[in-house]
Amino acid sequence: MKEVDFRTYKSLIENKSISKSAVPKGVFSSDAFQNLLRSAILRTIKSSRGFKIEVAKSTEFETFFNTMFPVHEVKRSKSGNTKKYRNSKASQVKGNPIFLFRGFSHHQINGKMVDLKKHTLHFGLFSAIPNSLTADKLCFVENMEPFLHAERLLGKDYLYIHRYGRIGKGSISMMKAKEVLVFVDYDFNGLDEYLRIKEAFTNASLYLPNSYDTLFHKHSVSLKGNKAKMSNAVTESNDPIVIKIREHVARTNRFLEQEALINV
Repeated sequence: MKEVDFRTYKSLIENKSISKSAVPKGVFSSDAFQNLLRSAILRTIKSSRGFKIEVAKSTEFETFFNTMFPVHEVKRSKSGNTKKYRNSKASQVKGNPIFLFRGFSHHQINGKMVDLKKHTLHFGLFSAIPNSLTADKLCFVENMEPFLHAERLLGKDYLYIHRYGRIGKGSISMMKAKEVLVFVDYDFNGLDEYLRIKEAFTNASLYLPNSYDTLFHKHSVSLKGNKAKMSNAVTESNDPIVIKIREHVARTNRFLEQEALINV
């Protein structure tokens, strides 16, 4: 069950009937809703403006509702969705932004000075749900393997960041940096991530190696699946570097993975 099912059935619990046109098509055609009609727990009746769905057997319908939605008021989270809808993905939830960090000096995260060099050398990385962050040089890295080895390409001056999940403007708005570099795949998704980061950091620049054309010729791969879809932000961008890569990828239907730049 999803949130739309819950809202529909809750309306029937509260009002005893609703306009047939107010029932979403997906809910109306579902096995659960059709079974309620077939068993005459719900029924379709004529009304002055067309038809409406009416609860014909209140006790049986309340039993169905309480079975399908055993907990009605919960915190909006995946665990809450499971309790309320029996489906962790029933409604969109706002999760905590978990970031992974690598660095080779001290950096201020959540108001505390963190010895990232110690964490990086001893444990490989440091993770946090940041509510504040201050650094001279930040580098956002899209994929995990390049994140774990980015200093081999870009040096040890950056605080390297990898987001568990997609980066949104809100999840990085609390960060402050004098210089921001974005290291992503050279495809439509990578460009979209760069533009989202640039919304929060107007000084952000996209890392593009001087050998891009040579690397593209040697190591580019075919564009498939969701990587082949260009977002509106990428389509409408006037950023010269976005235009260059966007048109190159569209023209060749190929893209360069950032892993091709890292010698592991």
